Amino acid sequence: MLAIAITMLFTLTGLIASAVVADSLIKARAAYARLMLEGEVMRAGFAVQAAAMEMSLRPKTMAAPRRVTAQRRPAVRQPNLPACVAA
Repeated sequence: MLAIAITMLFTLTGLIASAVVADSLIKARAAYARLMLEGEVMRAGFAVQAAAMEMSLRPKTMAAPRRVTAQRRPAVRQPNLPACVAA
């Protein structure tokens, strides 16, 4: 029973991995075709204009935090403790 469960687990993992690789391959082919098309257009002398949704303004950055310098503390005198020696 345990052997069947382990076999099913590895089979399912393999199928999921294969599906992920296939999906990545499809997306990579589409991106490669688009890059080749843009390259042909640029070699022809035209400039590729980005779509409006691809263009975005930079997000506003927060102001840099102020730097704080550490204040010196007055020296604290250590109490006079008697020394103990272990025998």
